[in-house]
Amino acid sequence: MDVPVDDYVFHSYDPGFIVLSYIVSVVGCWTSLELLHKRTSSKGLYNWYLLLGAATAMGAVAIWSMHFIGNRAITMDEGQPDMQIGYNAAFTAGSFFLPICVVGLAFYLFTISEQVSFTGTITGGCLAGFAICGMHYLGQGGISNYHAVYDWRFVLGSGIIAVVAATLALGIFFYFKSGWTNTWWKRSACALLLAVGVSGMHWVATVGTSYRLESVIDGNRNGLSRRTTVVVVLCLAIGCCITLVIFAIIGQRNRHRMADRAQQVVLACATWDQDGRLLVTPEGLLPCRKITNSYVERSFDDIFSTEHPVFCWIYRASRYWQSVADLIPGMRIHLRSSSFAKRSRPGSATQTRDSPDGTEDYSQVFKELFCIAASDLATLLQEPLENLGVLYDEIVSTGTTKKSRSARVFSSSQTGTGSNDIERAPSRIIFGRGQLLFLVRRVDKLETAQLQASGFRFAPVPQVVEHLARSMQVTVKELQPRLDRMKEFPPHVRTLDPGVHLACFALRPLYQRGFDVLVPKDAKNLLPTVALPIPALDMWQIDFITRFDDWEVGKCLQWLSKQSILESATARERVFFGQLYNGLFALGQQINDEFFQTARLTARPLRAPCYNPETGMHGQAEIIAFRAIADVHQSRLLNDRVEFTSSRFFLCQQHVYQKSPDHQIFARRVHREFASLLERKERPSLPRASSSHYRRGFFGRMPSSPAVPTASTYSGQWDHSPSPIKEDSSSEKGLVDEPTSGPFGGIHVSNEVTIDVSEVRRGDRSPNVEMSNLGVFSEATVAPVERETFIDELISLTIAERRQQRA
Repeated sequence: MDVPVDDYVFHSYDPGFIVLSYIVSVVGCWTSLELLHKRTSSKGLYNWYLLLGAATAMGAVAIWSMHFIGNRAITMDEGQPDMQIGYNAAFTAGSFFLPICVVGLAFYLFTISEQVSFTGTITGGCLAGFAICGMHYLGQGGISNYHAVYDWRFVLGSGIIAVVAATLALGIFFYFKSGWTNTWWKRSACALLLAVGVSGMHWVATVGTSYRLESVIDGNRNGLSRRTTVVVVLCLAIGCCITLVIFAIIGQRNRHRMADRAQQVVLACATWDQDGRLLVTPEGLLPCRKITNSYVERSFDDIFSTEHPVFCWIYRASRYWQSVADLIPGMRIHLRSSSFAKRSRPGSATQTRDSPDGTEDYSQVFKELFCIAASDLATLLQEPLENLGVLYDEIVSTGTTKKSRSARVFSSSQTGTGSNDIERAPSRIIFGRGQLLFLVRRVDKLETAQLQASGFRFAPVPQVVEHLARSMQVTVKELQPRLDRMKEFPPHVRTLDPGVHLACFALRPLYQRGFDVLVPKDAKNLLPTVALPIPALDMWQIDFITRFDDWEVGKCLQWLSKQSILESATARERVFFGQLYNGLFALGQQINDEFFQTARLTARPLRAPCYNPETGMHGQAEIIAFRAIADVHQSRLLNDRVEFTSSRFFLCQQHVYQKSPDHQIFARRVHREFASLLERKERPSLPRASSSHYRRGFFGRMPSSPAVPTASTYSGQWDHSPSPIKEDSSSEKGLVDEPTSGPFGGIHVSNEVTIDVSEVRRGDRSPNVEMSNLGVFSEATVAPVERETFIDELISLTIAERRQQRA
């Protein structure tokens, strides 16, 4: 029908496009909230890109696209083609960018602080509502063939709907985000509510709008414009759908990966800020890297724990990363080229216990895997390896709340076959379970801001511990105490303060596994000690203590409390007697066990290293030690202050205090351990020169180089099978003994053979090669050894005494 210009045109609505407009708005809102969920700070390019993406998804899809799909539902004059709504390109473009800019500002105000504030929520909600209303009326102003007439009551109502819905939806979302409770279904619910605000504002305003005809435009042009608008809108919506699908795939992949890692050996980073918050990914997980599928044990007694030699090695490496930093590129090459190592690398489906040729040492492979995992973790955090942290002194068993397939098979195989046998020894191996190693460190405010700008978040432990426990497949009760101890874990091992200390050195025998050592719970590298108010021992005090040599604690206390002794002593002796008595009494209360009364005195004062990080000065503390051997059935946990720990790991800790000279010795030993192996993998072809130098090493003859040690120490922990090197039949064999390594070091032996090669031409014939000046040069040097600690001396005295008692 023909409608005169300036008359109002009747219009109706297509319900299909109404539903489609809401769906498009939900997709845009959900995509926007998912991107905001991944923001970790208001700084850094990573976070700015996420903010831009979230603002675009909200402004361009949830608001702008919804508006034009909604207007597509309006049918003018019963569907006459030349009477349908047309748009002005300039206004349409302006309505596209307006909501993106305003919503971006609103999101920034919400995320400018990690804590949700009432003022920020109201301001951000009002801005988001203004963006929704502003885009609608700016888009309506772009209608080219109609003049829109609005009812002020509907305008006010639509504005209230937009502001209230946006404030509620975004406020709830950011509140959940700050509390780490914004799971995917909560984010989707917020998206639905936000889409209700966008669509509700649009349709309330549309119902209160009348259209007065201004001109009739060409139908074909009008139709093309409408189709083009719908195509653009649908393309934007499809882009958001693809983004959501990608997020879903990544989330599902991460969940599967975390489930798998709960059954593997994994290295994680526990980084704490100055407020005691823990560094996590946007998903609330710890940054981690897989080391290997599982540690390959050689026997049922070869359990990977803190007392294992490999754990002691990686613990020392983490205390001095410079010892392995320059070896990591060579380790990567070795793992890529070694057939045995390939089966142990992350991502390998199978692992084997034995090398095909018997020459590979799995302990060495595991050390390389650990170093590479640490290097990858440092790259993930965008930190140098030296700043990655130190290894925590516990291994967390993961996968304890969910059995893997191998665990279920193993458990089912045990059913009905002696499971009730009370004489059967308890199993020490839990099949199908994982192990988690932690690198712990603390960061200052600057480092905290840098990590947040890189895409990480810091969260209070109570807000993420449940999610972390689920990802590790452990209980919260198991994880929470460990995280609390990690928060207080010192970056450097503690040392005694300078002065005089009374100490108890107690050993607990283990069946076929050496000894455990009694240590304080809060300082597992120290002995239980009590400081005496004496700066240093004088000669008369040392002479007096010598009288008590090999006395038991009970006898010492009895003698020091005798009235006749005190009456005959001088004033300074009485003071010293009182200090000894009070110190012994306090030490006995700290240990609180009967075996301490039988501990015997080592009269000669021992010296323990001290280091003051404030002054950077080294010192020594004097220790008056009482040694004892507890019963083999003594509980590992003595009381809430002291416990028994592995003697091997305890000895390892004696060499890793800050600025210890043993760090350099350890670094040299590590380079000797890996130099030959890495050189064999990277050995270049020999140059054709007139003089060549060879040296005899562990892997045969190699070109000598001043930068490489002349011999290497092969640190095989389990595999002692002979190397498949061709038997040496030279006359020099047997001139020197095979180099060995004991507790006090060893002799470093290398052979260097010098061969002069000269070309002799005879006429026109090819040159003949003649070798002359053949000789053997042998070089023997003493390898650097670590100092003997006072703990070594106490162990020798205690074990020697035990042997004498048995004899």
